[in-house]
Amino acid sequence: MRRFHFHVRRALIAAACLAAAFPSPTDAADAPEGSTIRALMREYFKDRDGAELGQLIGYQEPVKKVIALDYKVLLLEDGREKPVDPKLYEFRLGDRIRISIEPLADYYVYIFNIGSDGQHRFLLPDERRDEAAPLIRAGRNVALPQDGYIRFAPPAGTDRLLVVATEQRVADRATLAELLTKKPGEELTPKQKKLNDTIKATVKEALISVEERRKAKLENIVMYRGLSTQDQREELARDVQARKVNEGTFEEPSPDGRQGTSAMYISTSGKGTPRLLVSIPLRSVERKP
Repeated sequence: MRRFHFHVRRALIAAACLAAAFPSPTDAADAPEGSTIRALMREYFKDRDGAELGQLIGYQEPVKKVIALDYKVLLLEDGREKPVDPKLYEFRLGDRIRISIEPLADYYVYIFNIGSDGQHRFLLPDERRDEAAPLIRAGRNVALPQDGYIRFAPPAGTDRLLVVATEQRVADRATLAELLTKKPGEELTPKQKKLNDTIKATVKEALISVEERRKAKLENIVMYRGLSTQDQREELARDVQARKVNEGTFEEPSPDGRQGTSAMYISTSGKGTPRLLVSIPLRSVERKP
């Protein structure tokens, strides 16, 4: 397992939270042309008006709950940092990167690393120090590593960072670790199932898997990544309306890639304690001669 270090870098960003009445739902086509889920999600955190965001997705009611964060992977290349999408990019041994994770509201954040060798541990909070999960304020940046860069060293393989953002701390961190390392199809204990019911995961890779499609249909949710074109957003809205879905997870890379990717859980219900789970693969291959 590669060695990661982190720190919380302070930033002063104010968030306006204004109470707003929710207008009657209208058709998704009424959302302004060119609007993106990423952009309207940011507007939601400013004014708490979820009507337009709900329309764009195709929900029958306004949005009442959003859990969201931005993540970015920067590759050092020829002395300059280049943003890359880790779900599309293969790193080479010797490459150096740094990662930033920025919540869009105040969340308790957990970062769990599963190495290519199968070893795993919490990076945040540091399980070796038995720390409690920190409350990361909106706009503050969690940086990996603290200084310098992560270097891909042999053997080649795939590490995975699992990021959990939640409005309330997870009561049993050991159960969370067990859940994050479960393989598909493995039976859950009652404690694991109770926690699992709160976990809202985005897609693990660039394309949704057969397993994720099955999960989405079984739980009547949506799981989408991309949505950069009007046609894709209209397809999403048709799916949502046809199945009468009221919650889902979304990943939307920024148009130019420079702002990284927004990962979001968006629901028309304000109840419960949903926890956003974001998977960041770090895939490395041998450097060609």
